[in-house]
Parts: sequence; C-alpha cells; structure tokens
Amino acid sequence: MPDSQEDPVPPRTRKTATTEQADATATDTAPEASPAPANGSATADETENKAAPAADVETKVPDVAPLEPPAAPLEPAPDLDTLSTAQQLLPANLDGRIVDDATGEMPADPDSVFVTVGTYGERARSSVRLVEHAGIGVYQTPITRLLVAAGAELKRSQADRIVARLHEQRTVAAAAE
Repeated sequence: MPDSQEDPVPPRTRKTATTEQADATATDTAPEASPAPANGSATADETENKAAPAADVETKVPDVAPLEPPAAPLEPAPDLDTLSTAQQLLPANLDGRIVDDATGEMPADPDSVFVTVGTYGERARSSVRLVEHAGIGVYQTPITRLLVAAGAELKRSQADRIVARLHEQRTVAAAAE
C-alpha cells in the first residue's frame, strides 16, 4: 500500500497515569446522588426533581381546545319501570302447569286469585301462593318454581298474564277430559 493513503482507523493509544487521573477528577466533579437520610425523608434534590417545573420553565399550551361536554339529550330518558319486590320477577314463558301450592291443584276460579289494590287498580295482590311445575334446559328437567307468594303485590299486567295462563290451563284440561 502506498503511504499517501491515510488509514481510516486512528492508531490506538494507551492510557497513562495522567489520563486516568483526569478521568477520575471528571467523575468527581459530576453531581452524585446522595444517599437517602436515615429518617426516611427525601432530600431537597429528590423533592425538587419530583415537584412541578420551576417558574422560569415555560409550559407549553396545547394547540387544540379541550373537548366540550356532550350536549344534553333533547328528550329526557324514559323512566325504567323499577322492580320493587322479588315477586315482580316473573319468567318470560309461563309454559308449565300453574297450581296452588297449598292444594296442589289449579285454582277453582282463576279470576279470584288476585285482588285489585291501589287507587286506580294498577296493582294486584295475590290471595294464594302459586307455583309452576315446568321443565328447564335441553332435557326439560322438571322443576317447581315459585311464581307468586301469598299476599305479594304485582303489576296489573303481570297478574293478567297469570290469570290468562290459568284460563288456558282450564281450557286444555277440559278438552282433555
């Protein structure tokens, strides 16, 4: 190789004692983390780092405005019909056989099972304890579930559903005989 071309890698040099001392003094002058005090309180440097930026530091303002709260709905949401008692939880399907729990038979007069309560007749009170014998699940496992306890108050529409099912049961029983 000709000597006119320079080597791209600079030659290696060894550290001497003077360069080691210069490196040591450079690390000594750098700020070191001081050990935490024995009582557990933070030092002034640590609290300064965690605190809000100093007053001379300028805070940046975002370019976009914050989101506005959503507009109020035009129509108020309808009040959901709250369930006040456990007796108001009737199953969606009344497919089983509804009977009086005391006698084990269908009530003789389905219309007398519920008594109208309330000023405008919006509630109905049960005079007997009604249970339903039904099958649930894939294999129609037989169960007995409580429909209405004696003295329980229901909405008029729910009471009408039960009375309609009792009338339907009577018609099917009469046709089967």
